[in-house]
Amino acid sequence: MEGQMASSVQRTILVVDDDPAIRKVLSLGLERLDFNVRLASNGQEAIDLLGSAGLEPDCVLLDIRMPILSGREALPKIREMVPLTPVIMLTAYNDLATGLDAMKNGAFDYLVKPSRLEHIAEVIGKAARYRDIMREKFELDKKKEEYRQSLERSIESTALELNETYRKLKTANMQTVQALAETIEAKDQYTQGHCERVKNLSLKLAETLGLPADQMQALEIAALLHDIGKIGIPERILNKAGPLEPEENEVIKMHPIIGAQILSIVELFAKAVDGVRHHHERWDGQGYPDGISGEDIDPLARIIALADTFDAMAQTRPYRDALPIQMILEEIRSQQSKQFAPEVVDAFFKARLYEEYLDWNLSLPT
Repeated sequence: MEGQMASSVQRTILVVDDDPAIRKVLSLGLERLDFNVRLASNGQEAIDLLGSAGLEPDCVLLDIRMPILSGREALPKIREMVPLTPVIMLTAYNDLATGLDAMKNGAFDYLVKPSRLEHIAEVIGKAARYRDIMREKFELDKKKEEYRQSLERSIESTALELNETYRKLKTANMQTVQALAETIEAKDQYTQGHCERVKNLSLKLAETLGLPADQMQALEIAALLHDIGKIGIPERILNKAGPLEPEENEVIKMHPIIGAQILSIVELFAKAVDGVRHHHERWDGQGYPDGISGEDIDPLARIIALADTFDAMAQTRPYRDALPIQMILEEIRSQQSKQFAPEVVDAFFKARLYEEYLDWNLSLPT
């Protein structure tokens, strides 16, 4: 029969009608067409059957007018219990409007009683095919959702692994930077701890200035390695006790260029290169090695320049003793908009970083 789809699985039809004769006729006729038929005499009985037996029929034939619980009242409850099961309403000739209204509320179709068995089987066949399509779609959507959730878990897990890997790499990289800074200081006996102090001062200045977070690591690297170019400067010049000769001074001035060249070959250090090359440039253009001025000076270099100079004046060097803190502060104020960027000097005094510095170096002269 055309209405009964070719399938190895027998279709189950729930017939809900308060008329025993109609239930009998439909039951016998549908069973002859190889349907498995279940019966209920009203909407409530159908709902109880669906609930207690765990029944999920391929189709429900639901009469509209019944005692206890009508088809119109039972329809939304059945749709909620078995959402993939199509419901075909059974109506009388004078109740077509109610049948159409039921379709607006979720019924698959309606049949006018009495109908020929062939027509009933044809409508049931369409409903069953619809159910197969909806079930396939439901299973596909379910698999898609499971895949989406699995993908989200995988992405989350991968992100956590990448974050942990990045953290380890960042730690390892900063340990490398620290080791390089210690190498610089090992060559220059008078700069012990200088790179670390410049780094700490620079980061605090950057916080006060509101430096973007994505530039903070570059600043940390540049501050720690600002003097890495001194690796290429002879120790006899670095540790000379007296004033440098003009030609020796020119050799010293090469260290920002050497440092930038060293850092430029390592991708990790790329954002720190200009901070190292320009940390001896001056706001008024009288610095070295490029003689640039003002806004042309790398923002990281402007910060490092003040931190480097402050620490150099506050520490004993081969050619002089550490200067008193008040003298250093007066010198920094006097060099605002000359040697130093004006906003960096303002940040230095606003944050009162010299007070923290004194806490780190209790032996400094006041």
